[in-house]
Amino acid sequence: MNPFVTPDAIFISCVPQDMRAGIHRLSAIVASEFGQDPTDGALYIFVSRDCSKVKMLRFDVNGWVMYYCTLSTGAFRWVHSDEEVLLVIERRQLYWLLEGLEIEQSKAAKPVTATAIL
Repeated sequence: MNPFVTPDAIFISCVPQDMRAGIHRLSAIVASEFGQDPTDGALYIFVSRDCSKVKMLRFDVNGWVMYYCTLSTGAFRWVHSDEEVLLVIERRQLYWLLEGLEIEQSKAAKPVTATAIL
């Protein structure tokens, strides 16, 4: 079960979370604070207060999957916001985040939207 292959959507919490939280508490946060259904197939990302750890939560057909990631050096760079509690990101932004890069890359190519090859 790989959370990056086919998530329906990818959401990142704009509010830092307590990394002691487990699957049940994080799924309760998704339902109560985000107003989302935690079993909808989306990938939910939570970043620690010091931006050194990330937990990713997803419900797949067979049950819950939670990934815990920490960088060996540096910190995760993501958008902190007082106005928004949840941010929708693309798969490539997730890869950038996990590499320790900013999730907004000014020099990145625009996503391909073409459906046919000429």
